[in-house]
Amino acid sequence: MIHVIIWLFFSFFISLQSHAKSIVIPQQLLNHMDTYGNVSLRNSAELILPDPLVIEGNLNLENSQIRQLPNTLTVNGNLNLAYSDIEYLPAQLHIGGYLNLAHSKIAAISEGLQVNGDLSLMGTQLTKLPSHLYVGGDLYLANSTITELPEFLVVKGNIYLGGVTITYIPEQAQIDGTIYQ
Repeated sequence: MIHVIIWLFFSFFISLQSHAKSIVIPQQLLNHMDTYGNVSLRNSAELILPDPLVIEGNLNLENSQIRQLPNTLTVNGNLNLAYSDIEYLPAQLHIGGYLNLAHSKIAAISEGLQVNGDLSLMGTQLTKLPSHLYVGGDLYLANSTITELPEFLVVKGNIYLGGVTITYIPEQAQIDGTIYQ
């Protein structure tokens, strides 16, 4: 009788495991991931990230020497690229939270970028924002070289200029918050 109960228990346990969602974690990220799905490669040397790459939590590449992101990148949390060597964002980029590009080497942003949280471009050398840019939080432009806001810009929060002079705000721009100098 006890053998039957043990057999039923293990059979039930094994069947539960087979229905569990399996997450494949790339080998090179194993030592950099916490139990919440956050990946920190802060201050890391140059390496090639797997493509496609899905991060369940936050991806922190602050001050890293990584030069290129995967062509298909999904970050369900925040993407921190501050002080990084990243120059371009992938065309298939999905971000659930904020995107921090402060003081990075970003050279251009793809048209139609959607960021569900804040977007920080402070201290970047960007001269132009793409049309159809969507920011679900605040937009930070302090110490940047941006002088015009793009066509069809949507900012659900505030815009913080930090001394930057904006010479053109298109009629089609939707800014739900306040523009602060």
